[in-house]
Amino acid sequence: MFPLLETLVAVYEVGQFTLAADELKVSQSTVSSRIAQLEQMVGAPLFVRNAKSDVTPTQAGRMLYQTAIGIDGLWRDTREQIARVQEAREPLAVSFSHTTAAILLPKALPVMARNMDGFDFAVHVMNSDAILEQASMKAVQLGVVEKPIVNDSVDRVTLCEDRLVLAGEPDGVWMVREHGSGVRYYTDLYFKTAQVVPARTMEVSSNAAIVAALSAGFGQSLISEAAVPAGVPVQRELGDEFVRRFYALVPRSGLTHDQRELAETIIAALRG
Repeated sequence: MFPLLETLVAVYEVGQFTLAADELKVSQSTVSSRIAQLEQMVGAPLFVRNAKSDVTPTQAGRMLYQTAIGIDGLWRDTREQIARVQEAREPLAVSFSHTTAAILLPKALPVMARNMDGFDFAVHVMNSDAILEQASMKAVQLGVVEKPIVNDSVDRVTLCEDRLVLAGEPDGVWMVREHGSGVRYYTDLYFKTAQVVPARTMEVSSNAAIVAALSAGFGQSLISEAAVPAGVPVQRELGDEFVRRFYALVPRSGLTHDQRELAETIIAALRG
């Protein structure tokens, strides 16, 4: 409907189909077709075709023109109102570590979906140390990490426990996460406590990539028990020191009341 009325306004104001087509950046045949559709809809001619391509609006054309510009004004006002509402939405950036993204993010997404009218969400995946840094700078309003890190500018909330296991082929290449990740912290702890000196290691900065490699029968790695792919052998369960916790990090300042309230709602969902 809007293209039809837009075409009517253009023809009415410039007085020619050809000039209206140039203004709208469409073909003259398109302009003619749209006016013909409108005339069929209202059951009356809208323009009288004169010599030299000029057109004169009929009474019906003048009436529809007045209605069209009213609709156009209302449409523009409504778009501006919607834009103001959109601009009024608050940002909420949430960062998950690689393992927590695989295990806990599905619990957070429904909460975010229910609040999309009032918030613009951004979800990032990075290692735990990077999340702490981002939360400290208030670049994210909520972080979810997999190792017990904290500083004076964030509050830490315990979410749940997660058991790590050694999975994959016993003689396979050790796939280890990058320094700063939660799993790398525990992998180094395992090497130290089990007195393991791996002959071959490969640093892989994606937990999903490690899980995919294990699924394909390549290598071995320390991963969350909840993330072990079907069919991948678990070599051994580890001691209680490898039952880690997932934590939420929330900046102590810089959040609006609504941001903090929603962060607490997401945390409650993650703990459930």
